[in-house]
Amino acid sequence: MTVIASGIILYRLERDQPQLLLLRNRDGGHWGFPKGRRDPDDEHEVATALREVGEETGYTDVMLHPTFRAQVEYIVRNEGPEYPKRVTYFMGVAPRGAPRLSDEHLDFVWADGSEAARVLPYGQLRDLAAAALDTIRRT
Repeated sequence: MTVIASGIILYRLERDQPQLLLLRNRDGGHWGFPKGRRDPDDEHEVATALREVGEETGYTDVMLHPTFRAQVEYIVRNEGPEYPKRVTYFMGVAPRGAPRLSDEHLDFVWADGSEAARVLPYGQLRDLAAAALDTIRRT
């Protein structure tokens, strides 16, 4: 059965240049965007994304971009059995201040496009970062 998850690509403008919030995962040390599995109490995928961002960053007042929505699908290969996962990402403006990381993460960075492309470990995440940055620049 496919695991369903949602997340938000958070951004801010620094001297009119967009920067994306990347979180370093405690398990494995890889970089990515805030996301998580849908809970039975979540009414829809946006609710999951907003809840997960609140849990992982402390940001509870995120203004979502009106049209950005992207999905990635992949096979999770950890120590247990492999399973398919589908993550729907939205994009939103990060509130002011530094994030308050959950126990799931070791560190964060505000990354421009070149840094995001350098540290994101998977092509799908790099493509998401590029699509988000392109959307930000067009709006």
